[in-house]
Amino acid sequence: MRILQLFLLLSLIPSSFCLSQVVPADSTSHVKDSIRVSFFYNDIDLEGKLKVHPLDTAITGFQDYDLLTKNSPFYATLGNIGSAYNILFPTPMRQTGGFDVGIHSFDNYLFQNDSVRYYRVLKTYTELEYVQGAKKELNFIARFSRNIYRGFNLGFNFHVSSSPGAYQRQKTNLVNFILTAQFLSKTKRYGLIANFIVNRIKNEENGGIKYDSVFEQNLESNRQILAVNLPNAQNRIKESGFYVKQFFDLTRHDLYKLDSLERKRKRIELGRITYSFQYTRQIFNYIDDDPMAGFYTNFYFDTIQTTDSITIQKIENVVTWTNPSFDPSRKYRRIQLEFKLKHQYVEVSYPDIQYYNLYFDPAWAAIELVHPHKKYYLNQIIPSAWIAFRPFRTFTLEAYADYVLGTYNEGDISFNAKVSQILGSLKRNLGVLSLAGYYRYHEPDWFFQHYQSNNFQWNNAWEKEGLISAAASYTNKYFSLGASMSRISNYVYLDTAALPQQESAGIGYIRSWLNTDIDVWRFKFKGEFAYQTIQGPNVIRIPAFIGNLTIYFTQPLFKGAAVIQPGLNFFYNTKYYADSYMPATRMFFLQDQKEIGNYLYMDVFLNVKIQRARLFVAYSHFNASFMGRTYFMVPNYPMKDAAFKFGVSWRFHD
Repeated sequence: MRILQLFLLLSLIPSSFCLSQVVPADSTSHVKDSIRVSFFYNDIDLEGKLKVHPLDTAITGFQDYDLLTKNSPFYATLGNIGSAYNILFPTPMRQTGGFDVGIHSFDNYLFQNDSVRYYRVLKTYTELEYVQGAKKELNFIARFSRNIYRGFNLGFNFHVSSSPGAYQRQKTNLVNFILTAQFLSKTKRYGLIANFIVNRIKNEENGGIKYDSVFEQNLESNRQILAVNLPNAQNRIKESGFYVKQFFDLTRHDLYKLDSLERKRKRIELGRITYSFQYTRQIFNYIDDDPMAGFYTNFYFDTIQTTDSITIQKIENVVTWTNPSFDPSRKYRRIQLEFKLKHQYVEVSYPDIQYYNLYFDPAWAAIELVHPHKKYYLNQIIPSAWIAFRPFRTFTLEAYADYVLGTYNEGDISFNAKVSQILGSLKRNLGVLSLAGYYRYHEPDWFFQHYQSNNFQWNNAWEKEGLISAAASYTNKYFSLGASMSRISNYVYLDTAALPQQESAGIGYIRSWLNTDIDVWRFKFKGEFAYQTIQGPNVIRIPAFIGNLTIYFTQPLFKGAAVIQPGLNFFYNTKYYADSYMPATRMFFLQDQKEIGNYLYMDVFLNVKIQRARLFVAYSHFNASFMGRTYFMVPNYPMKDAAFKFGVSWRFHD
């Protein structure tokens, strides 16, 4: 296996010279066989043309291959890629109305509908990416897109990740697959996109190491010998589903190809109708073959084996009307509208303790019973509206509102408003100034209301949670900064016993941030920094300061045919009582025993680009051996020791 991997790496470099014409690295020129690859998402409602994004072929950030931290570094993990995570700044409520099961500790590892890319290509596009890390960590990605017939395109994205981890029972395994299809009529008046998604996660759970002192004092350098809390437990997540979205413009697209006289006579436009259908099935399994190991205290089903299961099936139908602009000289209308009607049908099922005990009672052994699962059936209708007012090209006022009618989320309401002003003209300006306001009044997520498993069970009737927030931000091409103030009412959380509680007193949350993207000669300084504080009851635990800084130095070689980019990365957060992790529920909960943080993580890396091939070599957390072994992000779960990693990506356009 190692010989094969080495051969792949060595054969890749010379092959790229043969299969690629010489193009300056990171060039933005339109080269038909490589550069003209773009993609769009499923937000095809608001603009007359597809909102396409160019394919990123640069090497900046290529070393960030982890699905979790690729877009933001501010997560607390269990010390292995693919493990459960907790976000380092609170997001107390979801952004839009409707049903939410409330378990989100693995979301970033799942391919989700809103992040699916539909590629626009001139020639067949293929990209292969391979990464190998310490302790036999392996990551592989294959992307493909091909035009099958006029206006019809098929593609897929396949990802697999496996990492045994440094400690006992820490192995993670992720498999993700997306099949996409798209069709656009010749006039672009009708369009269809569709996808089929499969996600699989199979992670071992060890409950953390038993004795932090053994690690902190480095009494045993072989991490596999350190005792852990759960000797034979694992979490499994299975998700599959499909999605279809169609649009039809009620006005001809070629309206603006006519001369000005004809255009005036045919000025009435009827907008765009969009319909989407989505089906998803998600299963959460927690299995423990040794539930009496001492980690759990309550057993409601079985003391021999835990086989918890939650199944969520969801069907969504959405009808939307919008009035996008098809005028090539104007991207948006002065007044733009969107009206949406969504229907949600949801089934939630998990073992029912009442029937389960009856089923296993010897006195009832002769009676045939139904499968011991309890099901909930939910039907909800969610009307929503969005409006944007643009009296000038540099000024925008937006507002959004939705309301839920139906069963579980009856009476939930959301409202957003945002004002943006470009300080200058579209081409020459000093940046964008924005003010935003948010209001939420939502039922707590399903998990906090209803849950049954071998070790935890509850049925609650909490009050609706409330959120009022205001934010201001300023953005230019070098940096963005902002601040927000929020007040949260009736906040639901997991206490120190990992049980849900509701805080009736109001909680204040203040956050300020600064993001930088500054180029000085050949150096790039890319940073994210935030200061945050909680006012009121201490039921939300966050570090006061978090920061991440990456420094790149970019050097072209061979007249631009290749580029090398060495760099350093620094991550830091202040000390705080970080939440603990509960494997049986896949959730994080409060703890008061251990403060963690005040530790600087440092990485060094080298990115290389040779034509269509990108490579990186990294030595992550290289300071682990000389800064003290206090590197925890979650109590009882040490982060990774220093480790070498390398990766390669190769694009084909044939």
